[in-house]
Amino acid sequence: MTSLSQIPTAPDTTDLATLTRRVDIDACTAGNEHPRLTIAIPTFRRFDLLQEALASVFRLRFNFPVEVLVVDNDPENDELAVEAMRPFASQSMTYFKNRVNVGMFPNWTRCLELARGDYVTILHDDDLLEPAFAEEINRWLGPCARPGAAMAWRHGVLDERAERPAANEQSPLHRLQALLEPIRREVKRKSVAQLFFANPFAATLGIVLDRYKAQAMGGFDPAWYPIADYEFWCRWAAAHGPIPIAKRQVGLYRMRQNESMLPETRRAFVTKSRELRERLVAERLVPAFFGRLLDRLEQHQHAAIEDDWRVAGQAPLSRWASARMISWRGLTALLGWAWAHQARRNRAHNRKASLSP
Repeated sequence: MTSLSQIPTAPDTTDLATLTRRVDIDACTAGNEHPRLTIAIPTFRRFDLLQEALASVFRLRFNFPVEVLVVDNDPENDELAVEAMRPFASQSMTYFKNRVNVGMFPNWTRCLELARGDYVTILHDDDLLEPAFAEEINRWLGPCARPGAAMAWRHGVLDERAERPAANEQSPLHRLQALLEPIRREVKRKSVAQLFFANPFAATLGIVLDRYKAQAMGGFDPAWYPIADYEFWCRWAAAHGPIPIAKRQVGLYRMRQNESMLPETRRAFVTKSRELRERLVAERLVPAFFGRLLDRLEQHQHAAIEDDWRVAGQAPLSRWASARMISWRGLTALLGWAWAHQARRNRAHNRKASLSP
């Protein structure tokens, strides 16, 4: 696997024509203007959800050209795709199919490879964008704006599981988090040291990247399943600096009965996260003493996942356990901030020293 401290060689995109094929959707046309932003949607045999995702996108109003790109990982079923896209026949959209099923994370990478916009965001076919996304993007990518390499916004949760807990069964942990919400900073910046302790993102929802830098990163490494997105964000922060996260909610992350709920998948989230953190320590991207916190981190991540994905009738974390977790998160946030602050001071000192005669 590629070192987290180095940007891997970008994939060769010259043979994309041999790897993908374009599906002609009746009356659908791609815009001729160069897009400022690409909204790329990877999908696989979930046309009902894809229709909802596309409907949420086409309701948005942007102040600049936007490319809507669907990358279908199902090499077959062209007729079903054409029929499912019929409601969007009047919209500007490009629909590609992979010639072979490349797997989930490589299909996310294919989205980056096929995107034409200056910036790109990946919207999964079961998630939704809200009107706030267009409002924020119009401002961030506006004519007088000076956007950085990346920008992220917060997301809400659309829990559609059949066995989801009732609204009055909210866990003490979530209630405590809601109480702390008013004091949340408008924009947080997540450095590698801060990402070490937690992945604050829901895969790629609500995150906009410089497309050229994203392509040069080499995409999402399937060897890190099921946390290839987490590994990508750590690699991005190591290469391009902290990722800003704005307080405003711009999308909805859908929870359904799927592979993420399987016990073995949830265990893999914890074990692979530990492996990633061990590499961050080994490659000296975070302080060595962070390695002493790995056992405690593993315990807290396991408890948090079980609480987030609990079903009706399953007991939530107790008030005491929730308070301890909030305290732990406060401590780790302070450690991550302190290290990131010191790293910024060191960089500023080194720049100053290099300019001295």
